[in-house]
Amino acid sequence: MSIQPVLTIAKIAAEGGRTARSMGLRWRRVGLSLLLGLMVASCRTAPLPEQATSPPPTSPPPTEPAPPVEPPPTPAPSPDNPVPQAPSTTSPVQRDPLPDALVKQWEPMSNVLLAFGPMTITSGDITWGSGQTSPYTLISTEGGFLLKLEANPQFYDTNHPFVKLIPNTDASGTVTTVEVAFYEDEAQAQRDEYMMYGTYFVN
Repeated sequence: MSIQPVLTIAKIAAEGGRTARSMGLRWRRVGLSLLLGLMVASCRTAPLPEQATSPPPTSPPPTEPAPPVEPPPTPAPSPDNPVPQAPSTTSPVQRDPLPDALVKQWEPMSNVLLAFGPMTITSGDITWGSGQTSPYTLISTEGGFLLKLEANPQFYDTNHPFVKLIPNTDASGTVTTVEVAFYEDEAQAQRDEYMMYGTYFVN
């Protein structure tokens, strides 16, 4: 076999190899182009996902203010509907609280009472022969009759607005004498700390 045909065959084979390689590259480029085209087409045609939309917030309807409540009318005073009175906080003044056996004139038996003279007790006043007179109010009946003298009389230069009358009876139950204790204030009267003490008898 001569060398020329061998070279010719080698040349043809070389050219065929280059042709095959170039055709392979072309097919690769064509395939790549088709793949890119499909991807672009799919991106263009794929629908975008719809975004969920929420309805706009609604505010509650405005509430109307409640109508003012009017107080019930006050009924006018009438005989059937009298006006209520406020309760009184002062205690009523007691009048004529002493038993009849003490409501009379008494003569001083003790020397300490001689300067004051007779003691006359009425239904609302005590009067001494020396001229002092005072209305009284009964405030206690414990251990005797404790009286508050409204005029605040004064004997031996000392005020004694409280006196206690302690009646004494005989065998028949008749009041024959009355002991009198004089106090400067109610606290001393409650403790029975008298400033002066004496006895009167019935004239």
